Amino acid sequence: METQKSLIWRTWDWLDGRYRLAELMEAMLHVEIPRTARPYYLGGITLFFFMVQTITGILLVIYYQPTPDAAYDSILYIMYEVNFGWLIRSVHVWGANLMVLFCILHLLRVYFQGAYKAPREITWSVGFFLLAVTLGFGFTGYLLPWDQRAYWATVVGSEVAGAVPVIGEQAIAFMRGGTEITARTLSRFFGAHVLVMPAALVTFLAIHITLFHQQGLADPTVDPDKPAPAKKKLLPFFPNYVLDEVIAWYIMLAVLIILASLFPAGLEEPADALHTPEHAKPEWFFLFLYQFLKLVPRIVGVLGPGVGAAILLLLPFFDRNPHVRPSKRIFAIAIGIITCIAVVALTIWGWLS
Repeated sequence: METQKSLIWRTWDWLDGRYRLAELMEAMLHVEIPRTARPYYLGGITLFFFMVQTITGILLVIYYQPTPDAAYDSILYIMYEVNFGWLIRSVHVWGANLMVLFCILHLLRVYFQGAYKAPREITWSVGFFLLAVTLGFGFTGYLLPWDQRAYWATVVGSEVAGAVPVIGEQAIAFMRGGTEITARTLSRFFGAHVLVMPAALVTFLAIHITLFHQQGLADPTVDPDKPAPAKKKLLPFFPNYVLDEVIAWYIMLAVLIILASLFPAGLEEPADALHTPEHAKPEWFFLFLYQFLKLVPRIVGVLGPGVGAAILLLLPFFDRNPHVRPSKRIFAIAIGIITCIAVVALTIWGWLS
């Protein structure tokens, strides 16, 4: 045992002498954050689900075959022939939904706490792109089982791109690889899901974490009208915050296993382009847009959310109010609450209709 420890430490010393790893670890872990900061660990939980998706996705792609003739049968093979394949797939499916959910909750937490304000404008914008890529993950992965629900949900979801003025036809042709959903569509979605989206997410994630590390957590008790205290109450990031984060990860892992075990991912009939099922709908996180498009003229249904997304992306540059306390951001809080209620109501309406 002593020889093994000696070997480990000698390896560490060898690497540290060349790459100064001790300084890097010191910079990463020994950071102090405000005691009054309330992140609720939503960002860390989203990161945890991404790691779960990466691990389970690698295990699934070993057996998955991205062609219309083999995709459905490969999913059946994973579910019924591979040891614990049904559980791995269920964890992947539930993890995808929870990753989207917690990413949205993380964005809402930052918005309502005013943590997007200066000097965190770029951090917010990068976080917005992370949400967009996360939604792209969910959208591209939904088609891969190649069953009826996946096929027709993708048909409905991709038609939103076709509604974009001027470039709609080109957008839907680029997305589908033609006018219809075919083998080329499945190949594109698979490539985007396992190559493009992971590369984009890792890139934005690295930038986001670096900016977060440099700027630290926003303090919701800061008042620009009052002088900053001479000595702030700080809490060490390591081990205090890290330990709480790990506990939150364990809780989420337990929730994920329970959901995957009690409600395993199912599979409908193989995709059939000639048989349209009743009430074909996109994924739950696009249901509000699906329902909104049914209620308003097409151009409004497309341009409205597009303008809203642009405002959300550039929000820190529009909102010049220096205050972060809710009592001094009544208009912003009210807009946020109304928007959330509208999105939830449209989502439920779209689900029930």
